Amino acid sequence: MSNPVGFKESYPDRFVNSIYYDDVNYSCYNSNVVGQSSRVKYRVRWYNHAMHMAINPTLEKKIKQNQLGTKEFFRLDNFDLNNTIPSIHNLTPVFDYESYLEPMIIVRYKRTYLESYDKKIRATIDQNLSYYSLYFGANENVKSHDNAAIVEIKYAPENQLIANECMQQLPYRITKNSKYVCAMNLFLQ
Repeated sequence: MSNPVGFKESYPDRFVNSIYYDDVNYSCYNSNVVGQSSRVKYRVRWYNHAMHMAINPTLEKKIKQNQLGTKEFFRLDNFDLNNTIPSIHNLTPVFDYESYLEPMIIVRYKRTYLESYDKKIRATIDQNLSYYSLYFGANENVKSHDNAAIVEIKYAPENQLIANECMQQLPYRITKNSKYVCAMNLFLQ
């Protein structure tokens, strides 16, 4: 709260649930690990509700080009993970897929939302991370917890200077982070 951009809460805390999809060669995972400047990641996301009941889920295609990220969204019907983990190809034909994608990981965490006084900089703080393996034969009882707190600063390219000032005042080391990669690293060991 002492940051010069004057952060304040912009939205009530809530739980975030995401199913990440990848192909059998782990192409999405590998493109992130090796640092490809152009990459794509697919996930289904829903909020707050019990992890196994996806209410108002959205399929997201996350596109990364160098340092800039964009997303494409497609609203999905509700589904119950107790019955089945949905195939991304059965969910929607909207996105072009380079190969067959399978559900790999569920990531669940609590998110806090902040915004600068001028609304140019947003920040999220993610805590209480839990990872559930889907592809590796695990179930709800086989999971991993991460005690990290992840702070992400979000801004439009034209607000880079303000964001730099904001980040210089944070008492944390700035690093690259992917919850999908962190989860996969645990289950690939």
